[in-house]
Amino acid sequence: MPVLVASADRAWIRRPDPAIRLWAGTYPVLPGVTLVQCGGHFAGSAVAHWNAGADGRGALLTGDTLAIGADRASVTAMRSYVNRIPLPARAIRRILDALAPYRYDRIHGAFGVIDSDAEAVVDRSLHRYIAWVNGDIPDEPRR
Repeated sequence: MPVLVASADRAWIRRPDPAIRLWAGTYPVLPGVTLVQCGGHFAGSAVAHWNAGADGRGALLTGDTLAIGADRASVTAMRSYVNRIPLPARAIRRILDALAPYRYDRIHGAFGVIDSDAEAVVDRSLHRYIAWVNGDIPDEPRR
């Protein structure tokens, strides 16, 4: 069984092994399951798109490439969650562009699930993220 590593993360390989298979862009893992390189947390960060997931409506398995918000109605992405380092707008656009060809209704993240309307949640959340990091959201008065 191969160990799949995005070629963009090649520098992180500390013990080369013939079992390691490098890939980039997309990689069909199984029939109906495709790894999609989004970038973000690492340059090679990826999600798995499961076409038959969510009873045929499609699902994403995201790990921490897209983190599900505590409200289960939003997602976010970070360069470093531990250090609270955000990603620039261009990295968020890359994630949106990488996911654009795929249909999905559910997200299984590292610490939660969005059961339905996940594609709209991702679109709304990541466009809001871009607006904030670009300073396009007016300051709100403090209450």
